[in-house]
Amino acid sequence: MGQSAPNSKYFYLYCDCEETSRWDMNRTWNNTVNTKCERKSQLFPAINQENYIPDELHLLLHISDVLMECLFADLIKNKDFSKQIKSAIELAFKNIKVHFEFFQSKSTGKQWNWTSLMGPYKKIMLEKFPVSQFIPGTCEDDIEKLWREFYRLYMFLHKAHLSDQEIDQFEIDAQNWIHIFCHPTQGCINSSIQIPGLYKKEDVTPYMHVFAKHVCLFFGGTTMDGGTDGKSVVYNIMSFENRQLFYLINNTPKKIVARNINVNKEN
Repeated sequence: MGQSAPNSKYFYLYCDCEETSRWDMNRTWNNTVNTKCERKSQLFPAINQENYIPDELHLLLHISDVLMECLFADLIKNKDFSKQIKSAIELAFKNIKVHFEFFQSKSTGKQWNWTSLMGPYKKIMLEKFPVSQFIPGTCEDDIEKLWREFYRLYMFLHKAHLSDQEIDQFEIDAQNWIHIFCHPTQGCINSSIQIPGLYKKEDVTPYMHVFAKHVCLFFGGTTMDGGTDGKSVVYNIMSFENRQLFYLINNTPKKIVARNINVNKEN
């Protein structure tokens, strides 16, 4: 699509949302086009903008990675991580039949890394991993609900038939999920009425923005099954390639030049 890198100021394919605003669920973004970060010509110009649909597997992988990184980053700071917490987490994964382990990479100065899980195992993790068991303080239930709610919303994408009411509710729930993810600490610090926040606004990624603000707009669109003309994306690509081959073989001019022809009326 000729877009900039995901870490650029303007990255999104469907809108001009700035990097610093991707957490803001009060703003409205339509599925149009990004006009601020286009750098190169499109790779597949035959495909219309509305036929580019977010890949649900990438949404699952990237957003679950964020949840894991946010959780493990806090746990690794604990002085008991290498002695107790590490093995307890690995055992919890084993109990849900997912192979997972922590390891220290020599190339990154003994920084802790962990097993990269495939899609099916990440779904099991989101549904069954006992998140609250490893979080001290008052946020354990909220963070576990964050994992479970994302799993529920993700599985919603696989439903064969959706009503308008269900689509509207998904939009509300997905945006509320972002609100919960990055809601700030409320109340006086260190007071009995303080409600701690979970994560920072900066932790909201481009995939999370797309999940909350754009995915719901595709449910009611006409891009599935080829759109209103009944032609799939692959069909559009093949048609474009066939036209290009025809022009090449028949030496068809790429430009149309207007010419004036004088006609002898007597003949």
